[in-house]
Amino acid sequence: MAGRRAPLLLAALLALAALVMAYTGQVLVSAQVADITAVYVDQVPLDPKADFWAQAEKTEIPLVAQNMVYPMTGDVDQRVVKVAAAVDASGTLAFYLEWSDPTMDVPVAGGLDVYPDKVAMQFPVNQGAMPYICMGTQEEPVSIVLWSAPSMVETLVAGSAYGMQPEEREALGLHSVTTSPIERLPPEYQVWKGNAVYEDGKWKVVLYRPLAAHTPMVPDFTYGAKTSVAFALWQGSNHETGGMKTTSAWFTMQIGEPLQLAAPGEAQQPAAGEAGTVTVTETQVTTTTTTTTVTQGGLANLIIGLFVGAAVATVAAAAYFWIVKAARK
Repeated sequence: MAGRRAPLLLAALLALAALVMAYTGQVLVSAQVADITAVYVDQVPLDPKADFWAQAEKTEIPLVAQNMVYPMTGDVDQRVVKVAAAVDASGTLAFYLEWSDPTMDVPVAGGLDVYPDKVAMQFPVNQGAMPYICMGTQEEPVSIVLWSAPSMVETLVAGSAYGMQPEEREALGLHSVTTSPIERLPPEYQVWKGNAVYEDGKWKVVLYRPLAAHTPMVPDFTYGAKTSVAFALWQGSNHETGGMKTTSAWFTMQIGEPLQLAAPGEAQQPAAGEAGTVTVTETQVTTTTTTTTVTQGGLANLIIGLFVGAAVATVAAAAYFWIVKAARK
């Protein structure tokens, strides 16, 4: 009897551990949660071969086969897109995307069965929302920029097609009737542009747009704001198109902002584009606030630790009486 109970108890322990770790923001499978920072610069370089992008700090975004909606990709090797971002004084926001690809797949005029390499980025239309990762919903649509080799860049929207009335769609500049959940916005709303180069078995793509698009179904960004972003990749040599792709999870992006003269009692910083010495003046108020934050964080961790300890102790006690006592009988 005890031999049968041991596997059940082990499963219960693993389930409890998974529950507790999920509650505290941890997972059983180790994964790097990456944040992307769009650094503030005087002028964003739009050339993918610029030294700025070669030297920029990049975040490695893992992508896996999309197997949630049809058509599915199937099993493919895990891919990685290296991402850097920058924003400048003119209000241009740019992303640098780099990934390895053994073949340069570009449509040829008159060619047959040539699938182009593609990469896409997805953003919530409503900032602060976390839409469904597979191209959003009617309530929470997503804005997408799609690059297709060698040089096509499209501004798309997904999720808005579900349940919208023809007049609502027309008011947004969309066709009154659609047959696809993902749509290309009208020419006047194509806010994204891009440049790309293929060399040494890698695609290097820079996609850029103004921070404030002032366009229906396209989010406006501001200096210092945060947003969510997800990525997708198509490898043409693998006949990937449409839903056949590799995708990422949602990641958080922080948009940089100009350094400005701080208020009295705060850090004195040079204005945007200027060099200078940063002078920091600490005050008693700042010190008190910092201490309070640390104390509150420590108390929260202590409470969580006590909860986890009590749960483990309870399970251990139950295991003792269930298995050990039963075995002795």
